[in-house]
Amino acid sequence: MNNLRFFILLISLLIITCIFYLYELFPLKYIDLIPNSSFDKLLILSIIKVESSFKTNAISNVGAYGLMQVLPSTAEWINNKFNTNYNLKVPKDNILLGITYLEYLYNITKDLQKTISYYNTGPNASDEIVKTAGLNYYNKIMKAYSLYKFLYRSDNYEISNK
Repeated sequence: MNNLRFFILLISLLIITCIFYLYELFPLKYIDLIPNSSFDKLLILSIIKVESSFKTNAISNVGAYGLMQVLPSTAEWINNKFNTNYNLKVPKDNILLGITYLEYLYNITKDLQKTISYYNTGPNASDEIVKTAGLNYYNKIMKAYSLYKFLYRSDNYEISNK
């Protein structure tokens, strides 16, 4: 009987430790910088988690920058197209650039999987790249998003019905 109690206590501690660790890996960091948009804030956090692991000064090997890993050329294009003046190197602006780009992609695709795939590959990538790299990226985002929804019990939709 004592062995069973010890085993149950050990399993309980292991579960609590794992859940605590998940909260550490998937924080709500920067959620206050995410405005209400067409996308669930937890989906945006999932993209930030996958793209930069919440490092504000992250730079990719292709030169994408910040939390949302926006390319300087994409930031310039967004600022020109939408008459904005977002600074790629300011965390809030970087998030706004990423969300603006996601909304643009969603407006042209009307498909969340394509939108997220194109966020990674660009809308002009070959079908093969979108099918491989884009789909792999989409799956990473959706895994992170599922964990965020599990941890924070979000009842929001991925895309709101604005």
